Amino acid sequence: MILLRRNRSPSYIFCFAVFWVYILLLMSKTIFPIPIPEDSLTRWPVTNILSRVNLIPFRFGHLFENHPNVVFRELFGNVLLTVPFGFGIPFVAVFRAKDISWLAFGLGFAVETAQLGFCLFVGGSYRSVDVNDVLLNAAGVLLGFSLFRGFAWLYLVISAQVKFKQRGLFAYVHEVAMHGIAGVSKPDTAENVTLSQ
Repeated sequence: MILLRRNRSPSYIFCFAVFWVYILLLMSKTIFPIPIPEDSLTRWPVTNILSRVNLIPFRFGHLFENHPNVVFRELFGNVLLTVPFGFGIPFVAVFRAKDISWLAFGLGFAVETAQLGFCLFVGGSYRSVDVNDVLLNAAGVLLGFSLFRGFAWLYLVISAQVKFKQRGLFAYVHEVAMHGIAGVSKPDTAENVTLSQ
């Protein structure tokens, strides 16, 4: 309703809705469910929780002693988790391509900070807080954005060859692709709301 009041186009609202569902899924994998302690006696001291935080990059502890499937899930799972963010963010937010690295590390930092905050809130280390997760999440965002740039280039090439009239969602995707190739993300605004009409 807020987006409609701001004269956002249906195409933008559709992309925003898809991206929002992804954000909810990301939160369900990284933060929820949050265990609620039954009593204060089960709470860990803050020093115990903080002692389990890994702030040393590329120190994985005993990770590589586990089964290869566990190693794959821990490493590549953290990368794949944020690929959709890097691919989808140009469709819903305005930013310059050179700022994507800050956005990538910002997402990873936000996720790990939220996990640490909830660990302190519940009084236990229910999620691991690790700087390596920040790096892996950032790598996923950068990979996703690279895939978006490739998609944008391919979409523009194909649409130029086919030469069909860009209307509705296709017009919006075409506009985002053009700005993506130019290095500036420019999702729907009140000025170009006519793209989806």
